[in-house]
Amino acid sequence: MLKDNCYAVVMAGGAGTRLWPLSSRDVPKHFLKLFDGKSLIELAVGKLRGHIPDDRIIILTNVKYKAVTQQTLPQIPSENFVYEPCLRDTASAVGLAATVLKTRCAAATMIVLTADQIIEPADGFNTAIANAATFLELHPDQLVAFGVEAALPSTLVGWQKLGEPMDFPGCEVRRIAAFTEKPELEIAQRYMDEGGYCWNSGQFAWKAETILTELNTHLPEATPLLTQIGQAWNTPAREQVLGELFPKMPKGSIDYKVMQKTSNACSILLPCSWEDMGTHAALAEKLGEKRDSNLVMGKAVVPGTENIVLANTDQCVVVASDNLMVVVTDSTVFVGDRNTDMKAVVEEVAKHAPEIV
Repeated sequence: MLKDNCYAVVMAGGAGTRLWPLSSRDVPKHFLKLFDGKSLIELAVGKLRGHIPDDRIIILTNVKYKAVTQQTLPQIPSENFVYEPCLRDTASAVGLAATVLKTRCAAATMIVLTADQIIEPADGFNTAIANAATFLELHPDQLVAFGVEAALPSTLVGWQKLGEPMDFPGCEVRRIAAFTEKPELEIAQRYMDEGGYCWNSGQFAWKAETILTELNTHLPEATPLLTQIGQAWNTPAREQVLGELFPKMPKGSIDYKVMQKTSNACSILLPCSWEDMGTHAALAEKLGEKRDSNLVMGKAVVPGTENIVLANTDQCVVVASDNLMVVVTDSTVFVGDRNTDMKAVVEEVAKHAPEIV
């Protein structure tokens, strides 16, 4: 069990538009029970069992998911659910979580997890976060980004350029010489060719006080808002102040706003497999089966070639063309390809048929 000042913060506020129409604004991807009857958020919390107790697991999500989150995770104390009144991206979400944790424990260490990734085995992951927590007691000014070995020149992840090793006996810790979020393909290929780089997993560890200091440096407009929210957190004015001030928080991801700019980042490689379930292709790789040259999940007949078919419906789906991405639910049929910009598609669909997004 990790020390009493160590908390896990599970980020589960996004709408999951890249998995539409499987996911929707009402039921985002981390609540879909596609993994042997479990959802991604249940898997994320479950891997902490025996290492971080339920009363030190914070669930950060949108207020519209309040009911489904509490129903999905009944073991988490109600006071450990933090509800964002609106989406402001991960920099503001991390700032809110750090602010809340500081009201509980001034020396709090945050293990920041995303609710849309599968990391196995759990023991390897928990060893890594235990090492990170110990490291941060010795180097509290550092931001730890958990890395994973790069398998291909992906443009969908952040990349860490690994620098000099840091003095720590528990495991290898390397300074991050440069952090690049979602580079262009040519740059990602250069990183692969040069070596010395790894992917960023999207999981982090840092002191709550340290990340608030970094946010003040790189996103100073957030500080007065977070300070007021923190002052009101344990008072009857909490909901009013949060509702008034959080929508004023700046937009932007923690990767772009802090990790690409800080000089205090270091990397610990995860000794386990890492799969981001953020795309249809990734989900099909995990849950589908290979049928000739096609990847298929669900009831489908696919005479075509090089297709990805996700059939989350009782209807039979037939795909007789090639190189398509086909996703079918009981209410919606989507046809695109591997390169379709899902965020743009969902934005366009929302203009004409908002009821299905």
